[in-house]
Amino acid sequence: MNLVYRVTERRRLILVEHAVQKMQGFAQHRWWDREAGGVLLGRHLLDSHDIVVDDVTTPQDSDRRSRYSFFRSAKHEHIARQRWIDQRSTSAYLGLWHTHPEADPTPSSVDRSDWIQAVSRDTFEGDRLFFPIMGTQNIRIWTLSRRGMFRELKLQTNKDHEQDDSLD
Repeated sequence: MNLVYRVTERRRLILVEHAVQKMQGFAQHRWWDREAGGVLLGRHLLDSHDIVVDDVTTPQDSDRRSRYSFFRSAKHEHIARQRWIDQRSTSAYLGLWHTHPEADPTPSSVDRSDWIQAVSRDTFEGDRLFFPIMGTQNIRIWTLSRRGMFRELKLQTNKDHEQDDSLD
């Protein structure tokens, strides 16, 4: 099932089931599981304000991983660039994801610093990047805009979807 998060009054972030399952496959359920992460890939939909994450990169051999840290290697950027070429410039870099060995994950100061660097240094479409953290029970997502606005996104419920449908 797709996960839908409210970004603004008129914009949603949609994580397709395939991308969610790939991230969930690296959740740190056992004491020896190491942090994992990658890049969010997807699209800014032309006929709406929605953003769709339809794939993610997964840990690479060149990444550095431990129980409580993850260093994303340049290989993720190469994969994202190749996807952009293969998909005729329609696949966009949308943010960074990683895991935490906690049920309800919260970003560390290292995470926040990494996100600030990504927004200031990386090339991307749109006005913001997204930063999911996959916990052992929950996935939580934050966004950081080019203007420095930082906040957590809320998962929409079925009731929220019904209200959105009534606005159409």
